[in-house]
Amino acid sequence: MAALPVLVVDDNLEFLRAARQILRSSVPPFAVHTVQSGTEALAFLEQRPPFADAPRPAFVVLDFHLLDMDAPAVLERLAVLEGLRTIPVLVLSQAFWEEDAAAARAAGARQFQEKPSRVRALRDTIVAFYEEHVHGDQDPADRG
Repeated sequence: MAALPVLVVDDNLEFLRAARQILRSSVPPFAVHTVQSGTEALAFLEQRPPFADAPRPAFVVLDFHLLDMDAPAVLERLAVLEGLRTIPVLVLSQAFWEEDAAAARAAGARQFQEKPSRVRALRDTIVAFYEEHVHGDQDPADRG
């Protein structure tokens, strides 16, 4: 099975490192691309330099609180971009605040969840999101 591209957006380098490690070795395997800001995420998704050759990710894992903008701001931009608004987005946050969850969902996130503190729980969360919102959305005839 070919690795599916996924974009992970977080300003924490340790989180990005952990996400890369666990997703590359998960089943299914993912081709993990990482960026550290909302601005970089939008450039990646819109294939603007320096991401002109970026693949369209199967889904996005997006930190709620980024240094330059929050997840709803990123999601609102995606909502108006043809071809990008349908990409499933999982928003993760250090703490579960109902206001943040509501704002993320209203802006288009498929799911909002507190960041798992353990590597295995993070893998399970992301794979479950993939199975429900990406793999589960495919036409059965398209599944491998």
